[in-house]
Amino acid sequence: MKSGIRKGGKAIANEIVFSELRFRNVSPARLAKALGLTEKVLMQVLRFELDEQEQLRMVQLINNIAA
Repeated sequence: MKSGIRKGGKAIANEIVFSELRFRNVSPARLAKALGLTEKVLMQVLRFELDEQEQLRMVQLINNIAA
C-alpha cells in the first residue's frame, strides 16, 4: 500500500469510487457481484488505497453496471 493521506480510516484516493457508487446509484452488492466478490471482501479491498489504474477500472465497471 502506498503511503498517502488518510481521512476517517478510508484512503482519499478511494473516495472517487465511493462517490461514483452513490452518483450512479450502484449498490456495493452489485459491484461486488460483478467483481465475483462478496460485499464484505469488496469493502475490505476498498479500505486500501487503490492506484490510479485500479481506480479507473473500478469507475468504468461502476459506469457499465449503471448503464
